[in-house]
Amino acid sequence: MEKQEFTIEPPPEESGPEKLYRVVYIIDVNAADPKRAAGFTHQIMTDPDSLPPVLHVIDEGGKRVDIDLSEEY
Repeated sequence: MEKQEFTIEPPPEESGPEKLYRVVYIIDVNAADPKRAAGFTHQIMTDPDSLPPVLHVIDEGGKRVDIDLSEEY
């Protein structure tokens, strides 16, 4: 199986009152097809009993910071 590259571009530069960030949530799920994988992931993201995730936050310059929201628990 050939490995595919996956690149996440930084957000566009904006001139608003606050900086614009691109926040990336990565999760692996088992499902019968892509639509069910997306639906299951949405369920996990919105479940109040789920543990908070690790998120990758990218600024307009491409700098990435990993934030582990579960560290508060």
